[in-house]
Amino acid sequence: MSGSGAADPELLALFVHELRRHLVTLESRPSDRTEAQRAVHALKGSAGLAGEPELAATLERLHRRLKEDDDEALGQVAGVVRTAIARIAAGESGIASLWPVPPDDLVARPLDPLVYVQYAAEVADRLVRIDEALAASDEPIEAANAVFRHVHTMKGAASAVGDEPMSWFCHGLEDKLSDAHTVDSAHTALREAARWRPALGALIDEPDATLDALRGGRPSQLPAAIVPSVAPPRPSESELPHRLADESGATIRVAAVHVDELLQRFDAIDLARETIASRADRARETAGALGDLRSSLIEALRLIGPPRPWGAPAAAIRRVDHVIGGLGAFGEELEALSARLSSTELALRDDVEEAKKRLSTMRQTTVGRIFARLTTAIESEARRNGRAVIVRTRGADETIDRRVAEHLVEACLQLVRNAVAHGIEPPDVRTMLGKPPTGTITLTARKPKNRLSVTIEDDGAGVDVDDVRVRAVQTGLVAPALAESTDDATLLSLLFVPGFSTRESSDLLAGRGIGLEIARRVTQRMGGAIRLFSRAGEAFGARIDVPMETGLVTVLWVVAGGDEFALPAVNALRVRKNDGPDAARVPHLLVCLDTPTAYRAAYAVDLDLQGDDEPQAPVAIGVDAVRRTEKLLVRRLGPLVGGLGPFAGAIVRGDGTLRLAIDPWAVAPRARAFAAAYPSAHPPPIPR
Repeated sequence: MSGSGAADPELLALFVHELRRHLVTLESRPSDRTEAQRAVHALKGSAGLAGEPELAATLERLHRRLKEDDDEALGQVAGVVRTAIARIAAGESGIASLWPVPPDDLVARPLDPLVYVQYAAEVADRLVRIDEALAASDEPIEAANAVFRHVHTMKGAASAVGDEPMSWFCHGLEDKLSDAHTVDSAHTALREAARWRPALGALIDEPDATLDALRGGRPSQLPAAIVPSVAPPRPSESELPHRLADESGATIRVAAVHVDELLQRFDAIDLARETIASRADRARETAGALGDLRSSLIEALRLIGPPRPWGAPAAAIRRVDHVIGGLGAFGEELEALSARLSSTELALRDDVEEAKKRLSTMRQTTVGRIFARLTTAIESEARRNGRAVIVRTRGADETIDRRVAEHLVEACLQLVRNAVAHGIEPPDVRTMLGKPPTGTITLTARKPKNRLSVTIEDDGAGVDVDDVRVRAVQTGLVAPALAESTDDATLLSLLFVPGFSTRESSDLLAGRGIGLEIARRVTQRMGGAIRLFSRAGEAFGARIDVPMETGLVTVLWVVAGGDEFALPAVNALRVRKNDGPDAARVPHLLVCLDTPTAYRAAYAVDLDLQGDDEPQAPVAIGVDAVRRTEKLLVRRLGPLVGGLGPFAGAIVRGDGTLRLAIDPWAVAPRARAFAAAYPSAHPPPIPR
C-alpha cells in the first residue's frame, strides 16, 4: 500500500494507540529484556493486521536481535516506533520503503555453517537459472515470470535460514518484477532483474559490503563477484552447475545437463570408433581373403605349367599372372590400411575413455554432502521434538553420482526423521534408563566395490520384535502360526507397511510407518534394497544398499539367449568353461531373469560379492559367451524397467540401442536359490 490512508481509519487509530502505549516501555529501557521483547512481538503482529507489512518486517528483525541481546536494537526499535507514529498521523505508511536502499536496522547475521552449505547451493542454483532466463529473449513474458519465481524462491530460502538482507532485497525486487503481463512490461522487468543481478550474487558472498554499497547509492561499487563463489552446488537436479578451473586457475561454471550432453556426444564418438574398428577388422579379413585367392591362382598357374601349343594360350597365362600381382598389391594396401585404422581406433579409444572419465568425475559428489543435509534435518527435528541428539558420521568421503545422491537423500531423510520421532527418547527418560541424556544417531557409508551402503542407526528405544509379532497378529497381517515361526528380519519388514506402527500415536513425520514406506519405495526405484535391524531398548537402524552407481563403469560383456548383458567387471572373479560334474548346477543367466530354459550354459562366471561387513561366498551364473571388457557410462533405470529384473542400470550405445547392466548383488540370491533347487545333475526346465 502507498500509505496508511488506504487502511481502515479506526484500525489505524487503535494501532497508533498501541504504538504509543508500548513506546513508553521501550523508551524506559527496561533492565529485563523479556519485557521489551514482548512489546516488540505484540507490535509486530499488530502491524501486520493494520496493513503495515514493511513495519512488521522491520519489527521482526529487531525482535530477533533483541532475543540475541543486541544492545543497539533496543534504541533502534524505540526510534522506529516514534517514526511510525508520526508517519501514520501524517497519513503515510509507518515506515518508508526506500528499496534498494537498505533500512538502518538491516544487518547481516552469521548463519549456521551446516545450514549455509545447503542454502548457498540453492542460491547458486537460482542465480544460474536467472541468468538462463535473462538470456531467453524469444519469450520475454515467460522469462520475466521465471525470474520472478526464482527470486521468490530465494526470498523464501533466505527467510528460512535467517538471511535477512537477502530476504529483504528479494522482497523489493519482487515488486519490480510482479507486473510482467505485456511484452513491454516484461522487457522492463527483465531490465530491472539484469540491473540488480550483481547485488543478488554479492549479497551471498559479501553481505556487509553489499549493504554499505546499496546504502551509499553506489550499485556500481558492489563486490566484484557478479557470479558468486559460493559452496559447490547442491546435488538436486541435473541443471545444477559444476565448477571447473582453466589453465589460468580461474573458475567457470558448467551445468550438469551439459556434462550429460557431452557424455552422450562421446557415446556417439564411441560408436564411430567401433565403426572404425569394425572396418579395420573387415579390411584385415578382406586382405586375408585376397591373399587366399592369390595363392589359389598361383597354384592354378603351377598346374597349368608353361605355355604349350596344345595348352592354355600365353596371353591368358600372362593375364592371370597380372591378376596375381594386382591381388598381392591390393592385399598389402588393405593390410596397411587396416593397421592404420587399428592405430587410430586405439588412440581414439584412449582419448574418449579419458575424456569420459574426467566428465564423469565432474558429476561426482561426496557422501558428506548428504550427511550434512541429514544432520541439519536431525537437529531441526530434535528441537521440534524436545530431544537432545548428536550426530556421528563415518565414510563421508565416499563418492557417488550427484543425481543418485539426490534420490538417496529423499530416502535417508525419512529414516533420520523416524530415528528422532520413534527412536531417541526424551533426555529425562534416557537418564532414568541409565543412558546418556543426549542420544546418538550414527550415519555410516561404505562402498563395497561398486555398491554404496548407507546405514542410519540410533541408540534409542529400538523396536521390540515380540511387540511387532503381537501387533502383526492383531492387525491380521500374519497368521498366528506363521508369526511364531517367522524370523526377526521378516517381522521387522512389516514396519514398511503403511498403517502399521509400534506407536499408539502418530504425527506428520513418522506415524504409521509412512516414513519407512516412502524410504522403501525410493530405494526400490533406485534398484536398491533396505533392511532393518533392532535391539530392543538399545538401538534401531536401517541399511540402504544402492547398486551400481551411474557413471563410468568397467563392464564385462556376456551373452545369454542371444542377448548381450553387462556385468560389473569388479565382481567377475573368474570366467571358466562350464564342464565337470557340477556343471548342471550352475543356473543359466536366463533362468535368473525369469526366462525358462533347460540347456546348459557354455561358460560360468563366478561373481565375487565380498563386502566390507557382510562377506559372501562367490556364486556362479551361466552364460553362452563371454566377450570384451569396456568402460562405459551406466545410466539409472526408470522404475518400470528397474522392477522387471535384477538390473543395475542401462547402457545406451551410440546408435541408440540399449543394453542392460546386471546387478550381481540382486542376481546372486536367485542364482543360489536355483542352484539349491537342483538335486541332481539334470535340472528340470524352469517354469515361467
